[in-house]
Amino acid sequence: MQDLSHIPIFVKQSDYQALTEFIRRNRSDAAKDLQSEVDRADIVEDCDYNNDFVCIDSVVTFMDLDALTLTKVTLVMPWQANVTLLKVSVLSPVGCALLGLQKGSEIEWPLLNGKVRRLSVQDIDIPVCKSKRQKAVRVG
Repeated sequence: MQDLSHIPIFVKQSDYQALTEFIRRNRSDAAKDLQSEVDRADIVEDCDYNNDFVCIDSVVTFMDLDALTLTKVTLVMPWQANVTLLKVSVLSPVGCALLGLQKGSEIEWPLLNGKVRRLSVQDIDIPVCKSKRQKAVRVG
């Protein structure tokens, strides 16, 4: 995986806990790459999250800066991934690279064919049901 350490990333506390537990049980190279990203992230309390960076369950719109195309995906845990529904695993190269990025961040990520794609995060949203659940947790 490409070194993205110069790009600041953020991870919600609840995502950090879920990802750390998942990584602890998974010994794949992809999990090691994800661990590297999680280790360098600034951890943000869930109550301080303002939809300002990509987290698990975020709906992310990004632009392929080479093809000039927009793509909208949902970043999910590996067992929730579904290519048909554009649910991208955080364990995939693009999912791992998107985790923690802010709107306007640009990254490069390698394709399986050896080429590199340049992506720019255009928009970040979370499903309404997730927003309501987070607000309910904050109030209670």
